[in-house]
Amino acid sequence: MFFSSSRSVRIDKQLYEGLAALAQREGYASPDELIRHVLEQKVAGMVDDLDAKQAEQQLRGLGYLE
Repeated sequence: MFFSSSRSVRIDKQLYEGLAALAQREGYASPDELIRHVLEQKVAGMVDDLDAKQAEQQLRGLGYLE
């Protein structure tokens, strides 16, 4: 689900132009769509890693892992 906000992130012009070219080549509607997609994937991966670490710590605490 996407909610619009007034928050913005500053990106170097050269980087944004590269992202715009990549977005067009990969079929994204805009560079913003590509940026959102990449950030969502990265954050989801970080959350998954954190969840796995927390689960491992809990199993160690319960004595199931050494």
